[in-house]
Order: sequence, then structure tokens, then C-alpha cells
Amino acid sequence: MDIDEWSKPSRTKRIVQLFIVAIIFASIFWFVPWIPDLNDGSVTVTRWDRRQGEIRAKVGPREKGWVPINQVSKHVLNAIVASEDTRFYTHSGFDFEQIWLSMKINYKKKRFFRGGSTISQQVVKMAFLSREKSMIRKLREAAGTVWLEIMLPKKKILEWYINLAEFGDGVYGAREAASHYFQTKPELLTIEQGVHLALVLPSPNAWSAGLRKRALTPFGHRRYLQIVTNMRLSGFITETLWESSLARGDFGRPVQGYLEMRLGKLSEDAVLDPDFADERPIGAERDLSDTPKKITPQVTQSTSETTPPTESPEADSSQTSFNTPEEKPLNMAPSSMPDPQSQQ
Repeated sequence: MDIDEWSKPSRTKRIVQLFIVAIIFASIFWFVPWIPDLNDGSVTVTRWDRRQGEIRAKVGPREKGWVPINQVSKHVLNAIVASEDTRFYTHSGFDFEQIWLSMKINYKKKRFFRGGSTISQQVVKMAFLSREKSMIRKLREAAGTVWLEIMLPKKKILEWYINLAEFGDGVYGAREAASHYFQTKPELLTIEQGVHLALVLPSPNAWSAGLRKRALTPFGHRRYLQIVTNMRLSGFITETLWESSLARGDFGRPVQGYLEMRLGKLSEDAVLDPDFADERPIGAERDLSDTPKKITPQVTQSTSETTPPTESPEADSSQTSFNTPEEKPLNMAPSSMPDPQSQQ
């Protein structure tokens, strides 16, 4: 068949053209995560059950275990934002300042020490993508993040995050975490408890040793100090609440560094430096691998928990609300302040 014949309309030509278009659209739909599922539906994700190992689970507003954001203590929400993505309310899905900072730190240390993923990026990864570290996965994550920020408001994105995130011990979502670690409801979690949950992110099975033993590890003390200080500088808590949360942050005991900060021997800049939390023996608290292990039925939940000290949430009517940028703008903190970011 010559070129002139091919240029004439024909049934074969139309079929070939439609086939090519179908392949292109199919590739696009495969490559870009289907974000509309997060608008008012559910997603099926792979999770690790403490007794069954790997399982498939449905997550969504109409699924068991889901907790609406207005039923979660503002302290948990604020601690997660301060820990994972301080500019969450102001960026459009990507924090390029943090990405650049992470690149410089990783180059300096000659190892992958710090990631720059935002909460939005993590939602896309947890809801639709695997844990593999590849360029294709990162590109799919980036494409999904752009769509996510267009379709969903920040409040909804954060709601998905607190229901998708793992908090160690095969515990997923804020509702299960509140019950498993503190035997309470998510709306009753205190500042200290909220920080303890945020502290294990983004590597819950490696960083939850102190939470399980109810005694902060050396790394846990530093990480706790960073998050609470970031919360104060971001306008989420007052200086009085900052001091009180440090005074009893180690499950009723003072956090290491509390007195040094009060006496001016430890500066805020030093605490917020990314190297601050890394000043520990390698593997000091990482007694579990990042892949949860299957736990036999004989190991009961009580072996990893003790009854927490009785704490009552602050007596204020905003316990189950969270701070929006209009109420507590996140850019109150200096723009040069390093933010603890999630690793990929």
C-alpha cells in the first residue's frame, strides 16, 4: 500500500487510529492515579495485620475504622503538620524549598537521610502506589499530587492522611492508634499523645520503640523536642503549653533538653536543625525493620502496652477542631526554619 492509498479514508485506517488513541488513553489512566476515588469513595490498599501478615483492606468514609477529621483532636492534626509538612496549608502539593534542602543534606551526608515529600504526596502514595523506590513511581506520585490538590480541599487531604497512615505495630489510622496506644478516642488525645503519634512518622515500624515501651529513646527525645518546638513556632500552641508538654512529654517525665532550652543552653535553631535528631548511634532505636513482622496470636496486645497515665485534654471547646491558615497561619515561623520532612 503506497502513501496515497493510506491517506485515503478507510475502515482499516480508522481502526488503527482508534487503537492508538485507546492505547494512549489507557496509558494515561494507568499512569495517573485515579484521584476521584478520594472525593467520596474508597480505595483498596495493602496493609500488614499484626496476626495475619499482608492483607488487602478498603479505606474510605463509609468503611469500618474511618474517622472524620472533626472527630480528631486538633493536637494530633497540628503535630502531624508540624512534623511532616509545616507549609501544608500554603503550598500547592510540593514544597520546593524542602526538596532543595533535602537534596543538599543528602548530598552532604552521602546517603538518603531526609526526604521532601509533602502530606499530599504521601496520600497519593499510600492510597494508590506501591512502596518501590523508582522514577516511574515518583512521576506517578507527582502527577497524582497535582490532580489531588486541584480536586480536594486541604481539610479533606489531611483527613485521608490520618486514616491511611500507619503508626507502628500494624496500627493504621488515628482511630485505631488512639485506642491501641492510649486506650482513648481520637478526639480526646492530648498534645503529648498527638506528638507521640506524629513522632513515629514516616517510619512507624522503626521509630515506634519508645511508644510501645512508654519511654522515649534518645532519638525519640530529640524528635519530640523538634516537633513540639515546631508547633510553637508555627502558632499551634502557646509558650506555656510548649513548656508543659516538654515537662511531661516522656510519658509523664520531662523530655531531655527541656531544662537546657529553658536555661538558654540549647537554642531553637539547634533543635530545628535536621542533624539534631540524627545525633544518635546508628540503629539506636530501630529494633524493628520497616517491614512489619507477622505476630503470633500468643503475643497479646498487652505485652506491648501499659496503662498510660491519666491525662485530660485541655478544657476548651475547640478540642475537635483544627487550625486553618486563617486562624493560625503556618508562615508565622521563620521561612528558613528547617521542617522535619518525610523520607521516601
